[in-house]
Amino acid sequence: MSGKRIAVFAISAVFGLLVTIGIIYLKIPLPVTIPILNIQNIGFGTDAYKFAYSNVLLLFLSTAGIAFIWLDYFLKTDFLKK
Repeated sequence: MSGKRIAVFAISAVFGLLVTIGIIYLKIPLPVTIPILNIQNIGFGTDAYKFAYSNVLLLFLSTAGIAFIWLDYFLKTDFLKK
């Protein structure tokens, strides 16, 4: 059980880091734009120095948190009580 719990922490942290880096550094054009919302790209295409540090932290915590919740559910480690 402790191996699963360590895996939940490690995988969610790595996932959060990779998604955060991808959103900040990559700028992927969408094949179809959404004119009402003015969405044309996924990501910002900048670097972390031009991006606010608080936003980097919030982006990391939110993506890692979502991964943590789903991994806890799928691996049944019961960090989050029912």
